[in-house]
Amino acid sequence: MLQKIIKYFLILLFFGLLLYNAVYFKKISEMQVSKIATVFDAKAYAKTYLLEKIPAAKKEAVAVSDLLSAMKKDSKKAFTAFSHFQNEGDMKYFFVKGEGKVTAIDEEFVTLKTASGEEIKLAIQYIFGNTSRDCSGLISIDDFSNTMDLNNVSEEINKLIKAEIVAPFTAKVQKGDSITFLGGIELSQSNPKTDKMEIVPLQLEINSK
Repeated sequence: MLQKIIKYFLILLFFGLLLYNAVYFKKISEMQVSKIATVFDAKAYAKTYLLEKIPAAKKEAVAVSDLLSAMKKDSKKAFTAFSHFQNEGDMKYFFVKGEGKVTAIDEEFVTLKTASGEEIKLAIQYIFGNTSRDCSGLISIDDFSNTMDLNNVSEEINKLIKAEIVAPFTAKVQKGDSITFLGGIELSQSNPKTDKMEIVPLQLEINSK
């Protein structure tokens, strides 16, 4: 009698373990599928931002001539009025627009002269960092579950700028061309060197002659 009880107990225990493992592995599998389904696509996010959201937000950009004028008058007020940032550090970002005539082209920059006489440098080689991401104020750290995703967005935006904005532009631009631009600027709040600023291009257009 005791042997039968032990036998039935072992059989029940065996099937119980099988059922537990089946449920356990199913949960693990579901978690893996869920994780795959929710992986953040930084490339797609960057593409939507650069090619759709930025053009739509053009009216929100400050004219670069107005920004420079405001900086000369009162840089503190200019930072308060026009800058964007993710944290309270010294570096701030500006979303700018403008137009100018090409006066020089080299490996690193296309230099423009605006109608009001300012010299503007458009970066065409070294495009990195967070200027392209943070200048518009359209992207917030609160929209992301972790900082890695936020940083990956910067990287993907910069790659897209080189491939989709800069490459077609540099293939056609010539000295003397009139250019309309939309871009980002990074400036130090404690020491804003506007004479050395570089614009990271977000949109470039060669105007018809």
